[in-house]
Amino acid sequence: MRKAFVMMKLKTKMLMTNTSALTGPLMAVGITILMRVLYGTMATDPEMLDYMFGMALSMGVSMNIGMGAVMMTALPLAEEKEKNTLRTLMTSSVNAKHFFIGSLLPPFLVTVAVNFLLVFVSGINIANINFIMFTALTVVASLISCVVGLVVGIYSKSQVNANNIMMPITLILAMLPTFSVFNESMATASRFIYTGMLSDMLKAFNLGEAYSLELVQIGVLIACTVISIGLFIYFYKKNGMESD
Repeated sequence: MRKAFVMMKLKTKMLMTNTSALTGPLMAVGITILMRVLYGTMATDPEMLDYMFGMALSMGVSMNIGMGAVMMTALPLAEEKEKNTLRTLMTSSVNAKHFFIGSLLPPFLVTVAVNFLLVFVSGINIANINFIMFTALTVVASLISCVVGLVVGIYSKSQVNANNIMMPITLILAMLPTFSVFNESMATASRFIYTGMLSDMLKAFNLGEAYSLELVQIGVLIACTVISIGLFIYFYKKNGMESD
């Protein structure tokens, strides 16, 4: 555990100095606040205002998890590969488990913290939020996005390459739930990605309704988690980084 903790400290320092990686969560907070201000000046009906604040929260959470979490894990890892510092690190006694935990935890904790921050800056009626359900789904979704980012980072040869690979992934995860209100096919597809599930959950909360996942959606979450971790282990070994 000591090596994992040391790795986590190193990764935290790298994350805090990588401004590109922090762009995602900062944008999520900024856009949510901006939408709250704009909607506050546009809507006068209290029910409509609550609905629009809910939309602001939904967009902010989708951006934070669908874009921010992926960027915070992918870009620092790609930067290490670009500067050839990753290979040096892996010649030490750090193994795959230490590397995975140390790389995952800092961006994961930032993502989860920002999710809760967005609830309070969005202007939504907090009494409508089921925080047990909100915590469970946002934690699982944040975990999956962070691991997806690790996969992108370890596969990429540089930060530019990582950005090119990330773009379609983050666009789908962050924007599909928002645009699903305009197209039935998009709405159907959105139900089976984890950011879409988050959007549906927040929409239900905003309407004062209960929300629960269908069995197939739980299966999608489990499959995303297992597949993303499996891909990370595969590319980790393929890059010859297993030291033990």
